[in-house]
Amino acid sequence: MISEEQVDFIAEEIRKAHVKSVELRDDLIDHMCCLVEIEMGRGVSFEEAYGRAFNQTSPNGYGEIQRETVFLLNYNKIMNMKRFTYISGFVFALSLTAGTFFKLLHLSGASGLLSVGMCGMLFVFLPMLIVIRYKQLAVQVLSERLKWIFGVLSLVLFMVALWMKLTHLMGAGVILGLSFFVFGFGFLPFLFFRMYKASTDQP
Repeated sequence: MISEEQVDFIAEEIRKAHVKSVELRDDLIDHMCCLVEIEMGRGVSFEEAYGRAFNQTSPNGYGEIQRETVFLLNYNKIMNMKRFTYISGFVFALSLTAGTFFKLLHLSGASGLLSVGMCGMLFVFLPMLIVIRYKQLAVQVLSERLKWIFGVLSLVLFMVALWMKLTHLMGAGVILGLSFFVFGFGFLPFLFFRMYKASTDQP
């Protein structure tokens, strides 16, 4: 039979994992206590029983259960947001491509297409992409987060420089050089570091 102290230990471990939903936290405590009690009934110690129950329920931590629960409860909203994000990205990229093509051929409407494509990519697509990726990045290591931060920053600077260059605005060269600097000395080092770490983690 599991003791009150052991129940308190399990509850404290779940609370330390920052499970925000009270209902989910209570369900987790009940579930873990039942699993631990079953394992202890087989003659193992509380510590070993808790370890087995933890690995069976949430090997990546209790926070993973909360993230999965939130995802399932908000599945339709999340999927609609993803669809809108990638469809808008395609539309704005197409507008940017068409604007560049019109500009090179000196056709009318180039400036409008470039402006719509650039503003849409900078103020609609990229912010929504960052929001979608934020929760995934929050649980990843610092080098992975920095890789994404520098990558997005260099892309934003490059797109601004391209728009300024095509519309003949002053300072385009400086912004373009800054984008290459951030890409070369910010994004690439973390990209290859993560590739190296991934290769060393494999046998």
